Amino acid sequence: MNQIILVKDIRLMFKDLKFQIFFLILVVLFILSAISSSVSFISKQKSFQNERNRFNDLVADGQHIQLIQLLQNRMLMVASPPSPAVLFSEYDNYPDIINTGIMFYEPEFSNNNIGLRRMFRLNWLFILGMIMGLMMLIMSFEAISQEKRAGTLRLLTINGVKRQSIIWHKYISYLILYLIVIIPASMTSMILFFALTGTWSMTFMLKFLLIILISIPFASFFVWLGIFISMSKNHRNTIVMVMFIWAFFVVIVPQAAIIIAKQVSSIKTVIEYREIREQARYDEMMRQAEEENDIMSLSFEDFFALLASNINVADEKKNQALQREIEENMRQTRMIRGIAGISPFMQFVNISEIVFDKGFYLLNFQQETTKQAINQIKNLMIEQDSRDETSHNLLYSYAYVQRLVFNRRGETPFSEELFEHPHLLFVTEIETDDVPSKIMEILMKLIPILVLNLVLMVGAVGKFERLDIR
Repeated sequence: MNQIILVKDIRLMFKDLKFQIFFLILVVLFILSAISSSVSFISKQKSFQNERNRFNDLVADGQHIQLIQLLQNRMLMVASPPSPAVLFSEYDNYPDIINTGIMFYEPEFSNNNIGLRRMFRLNWLFILGMIMGLMMLIMSFEAISQEKRAGTLRLLTINGVKRQSIIWHKYISYLILYLIVIIPASMTSMILFFALTGTWSMTFMLKFLLIILISIPFASFFVWLGIFISMSKNHRNTIVMVMFIWAFFVVIVPQAAIIIAKQVSSIKTVIEYREIREQARYDEMMRQAEEENDIMSLSFEDFFALLASNINVADEKKNQALQREIEENMRQTRMIRGIAGISPFMQFVNISEIVFDKGFYLLNFQQETTKQAINQIKNLMIEQDSRDETSHNLLYSYAYVQRLVFNRRGETPFSEELFEHPHLLFVTEIETDDVPSKIMEILMKLIPILVLNLVLMVGAVGKFERLDIR
């Protein structure tokens, strides 16, 4: 009997005009997403390759990788190469490339696709995160009321079918419907994307399958929500309620999170931060000037050694102000994501970042990789400079400006030899968490949506047990 009810529900859904329209729309959207994402991927690849070629040209030129030049040039680049993850989302709110100098971590963030940014993107995030949630709500918001109007509920209970069994069959049938729609359409989209881009990756194929699996609890949330709404007494207003709930989780919550976080954890403007950094450096230089009373008696070597030390300390003060600025921005971003996390849609986005090593998740590791690269390169530069007998080993940013004074004496403040390890200046390998750690983090982020599913399930089942089906 139970199997018959389940098959009956699925057959009725297939005949439902709403399902047929949604199915056609989703198939078209998945195909278009593959085409749109392939264009974006090729564009990102071209942009990344141009950046790589520009770097290679600078290395081939030689002058830019002189040790003394590296003290002031922003030659270190930590880049995340384009990947098939663009089929799910482009994550353009976060950088693909961090560019910084060697002396201090002074990052400039940029994106491979910055020239093609647009308000709307057709990708899996839009389809699975937005459209599918709306589809499951619209499909299920009449799950009980329709059966009640047709008299089917009363007939089933008369024939001994338990109410819990009825509602569970409804729920399962909608999830089966979800998988029937998603699996073939998404597989077609994925294969088409790989064919158009000339790429094939078993790793990313498994990641796409994993993201489809992870999307099930989020689809389940909207199914339970729709079933719960379908038992509403005021049936005429249910469609308005459905649209509001969908807009609340997908649009209102993320936007409200930005507004709240900017008020609670406000940050200064770019100009204000720049003034703070420069003021910190200026104050330190003035403090040092007041303390130095007898610099005229110093030898040439001692004078420039002292100058190098003072400039380096002043630059450190400036960099400390910059690090506070970065931390304040990161804190505000974390708050935005924390508040927005009450939305299943935003949790889905957060989990996808872990699966594909992108977005804010990657940014944390990207910054750590950059800092490690700075320390490694700086140590190698110091070691190489120590072998240059003409160098005064003055490790400070303005050594290149001061070189003319030293050159007259046949010396240099810092070695002018070419850096022996230029390949370390362009980093593309960014190490993230291992697989067990990622799985644990994904599970932790799934807990809130699973709890919401449980709450809605208990509420829907309890409400259905008390429902008057006459």
